[in-house]
Amino acid sequence: MLSKKRSFIILILGVVLAIVGLLASIFVDKGDIISRLFGLVFALGFGLIGGGLGSLYKIKRIEKIPGKSKQMEIEYKDERNELIRDKANAKAGDISNWFVLLIAYICIIMGYPTWLVFLILGVFLLKYILWILLINKYNKEF
Repeated sequence: MLSKKRSFIILILGVVLAIVGLLASIFVDKGDIISRLFGLVFALGFGLIGGGLGSLYKIKRIEKIPGKSKQMEIEYKDERNELIRDKANAKAGDISNWFVLLIAYICIIMGYPTWLVFLILGVFLLKYILWILLINKYNKEF
């Protein structure tokens, strides 16, 4: 659920990352891989700023409607809605897993380095290893 404190922390983190990325990109030599990294930090900072501001705006709008926050919290914790979210997450995970395999096949066809193909296939296998571990964990809990 949304919280003002979390949204504000995201906003502050975004400002810090944007400033660090901007200052570092000014003082680091252009063309260097480190300068590209700081460019990514700068972009990530502005992304977090946008996300934090959007969350704060959404919280402000929800607070204007009496009882809406409480209603949303009840709906969020409802068993049926939790089951629906879990099922949607599982389906999205399955779909993205097949996209990872598709990307691996495309990399093989296009002649990308072998280490990249193995890295992508490792992500595919890691998903199934985590799946088995989580099934065992949840079977013990319930």
